[in-house]
Amino acid sequence: MIRQRKRKAITTDSKHWMKKYCNLIKDITITKPEQVWVSDITYIRLTNYWGYLSLITDAFSRKIIGYCFRNDLQAEGVC
Repeated sequence: MIRQRKRKAITTDSKHWMKKYCNLIKDITITKPEQVWVSDITYIRLTNYWGYLSLITDAFSRKIIGYCFRNDLQAEGVC
C-alpha cells in the first residue's frame, strides 16, 4: 500500500526582500511577568479551509495574554 504524503504549509521564507527586524530580546534575561510578550500564529486545518490562531503570550509565565482566531491573515479588525 502506498501512503499519500502529508503536505506541510511553508510559513517562513527568510530569504525575502522585505525588511528583517533584529531580535530585540536575544540578550535579555527575563526575570518577571509582563516584561516581555511574544506572539505566534498557528495554522489550523478545518474541514474546508484553514483557520489562523494568533496568540500573545507572556514570555516569563507562558500565560496566554490574548488570542484571536480568524479565517484569514489580515490585520484589520484584530480581535
